[in-house]
Amino acid sequence: MPNFCNFALFFLFLPFISLSQTPIIGQLIDEATQNPLPYVNIGLIDENIGTVSDRQGYFELLLNPAQHKNATLQFSMLGYETQTFDLEEFLEQDHFLIALKEKPTELDEVIIETQAKKFESKILGNKTTSKALYAAFTTNKLGNEMGFIVRQRKHPMILKKFNLSLVKNSYGPIRFRLNFYSVENGLPAAPLLNENIIIETAIESGLITKDLSPYALVIDQDFFIAIEWIEEMGPGDLFFSGGFFGAPLIAREVSQGKWSKVSAASVGMTVEVRY
Repeated sequence: MPNFCNFALFFLFLPFISLSQTPIIGQLIDEATQNPLPYVNIGLIDENIGTVSDRQGYFELLLNPAQHKNATLQFSMLGYETQTFDLEEFLEQDHFLIALKEKPTELDEVIIETQAKKFESKILGNKTTSKALYAAFTTNKLGNEMGFIVRQRKHPMILKKFNLSLVKNSYGPIRFRLNFYSVENGLPAAPLLNENIIIETAIESGLITKDLSPYALVIDQDFFIAIEWIEEMGPGDLFFSGGFFGAPLIAREVSQGKWSKVSAASVGMTVEVRY
């Protein structure tokens, strides 16, 4: 839950590692090419224990097997078949290389009638660019995601741009993944993309804009849009514009973790659509 103090909105995190935790170390590769797979989501389903593979496909996951005897370990990546393992069996087999199989992905076709249609453009989400009220990722764990729900319009939405208001970045070059999900019971559900959308920036403060036109994204339903923390950066500061109004913030701590609404807080991110 966020803490409020002196016009600043913080989502604070304090990592804690138990001495009884066991490391699971491995590498994710493409089954056909044997090439490493970066940014694979790894974790115990709904247990808020997870991580993301690095650019060479390597990962380390710390957990206490005795506390999660019946847990399911899952590896998932856009464009690949998800692999799940019984945690106890996985530890007994001592896997290191985990190969994911690429899958053909067919997105639902959405037909846009352009004849005599006058398109309307709209910026949806939280438009705040405040530097006095600010927010951060809800944890410093890889796979942490946060975002908001966009409601369906009368016509299919053509996604044009994503914007994120950055208050402070002391890391230098940083990377996020931009994710899109369907919505069920007011929370994110299934991924809607078949490829990664990576946002890269080195600005210290200002508006980050990602052009979505090359991805030809057309969505005709409620959807959830989120940024994901995918690379370990070490100590530093990363803050976004925050607020108390607008689309409520929804987040999950780690890959494969549980989604939850974060009070009435919001983060300065928007998506520009045409419909």
